[in-house]
Amino acid sequence: MKNFVIAIIASVAVVAVAVLAVPRWKQAQRANKASALLEEKYGAMGITADQILSHEGAEDAGKILGALCYRIGQKADTHGEHGLTDTERKFLAADWLEGEVDNGGFDQYFFNPSGDNSMVALAGLREMGASGAAALLERAVAVFPGGKPPTDTAKRREMMEQIAARSGPVWEQCDSEFYRLSESFSDLSLAYAKKKRAEIVLP
Repeated sequence: MKNFVIAIIASVAVVAVAVLAVPRWKQAQRANKASALLEEKYGAMGITADQILSHEGAEDAGKILGALCYRIGQKADTHGEHGLTDTERKFLAADWLEGEVDNGGFDQYFFNPSGDNSMVALAGLREMGASGAAALLERAVAVFPGGKPPTDTAKRREMMEQIAARSGPVWEQCDSEFYRLSESFSDLSLAYAKKKRAEIVLP
């Protein structure tokens, strides 16, 4: 009887490990597929900032920015976020903000890990001269206590639940204005990357 119970427990453990391993395996597969697609799209544009920026005129600004962000992201994956230069962090954080808000508004931005770097993004937007986007981000962060969102994703999500009644209308208005901005984020980002080329250290 004792051996039977042990066998049942062992079987349950094997099933549990298998059930937990499948989602991780699928997640790894998706990550590998996404990485392969990004490499296919941006890999040929080069590895260094000089190589990527040399495509100006032949490629649109969005693709050049995508390639820079891809390579900076690879550097962050390899060396950690603290391995990035100040300029790289600001460049990447501003790009994440633009992508998240374009895709799902400020609520999505603050809900996702990208929102961990909202104050870095704000500094980046100011430095690159994206004054309209910077002003909207300032209004969006102002609804958090002290005007600073927690840099920890889980804590920020908890706080978002507490301030939902106040933040919802503010962020919806900021979203509407963000989508109507006349400033070109791509042009400003590209000009910033060129100006700060020496501080974008790739690979």
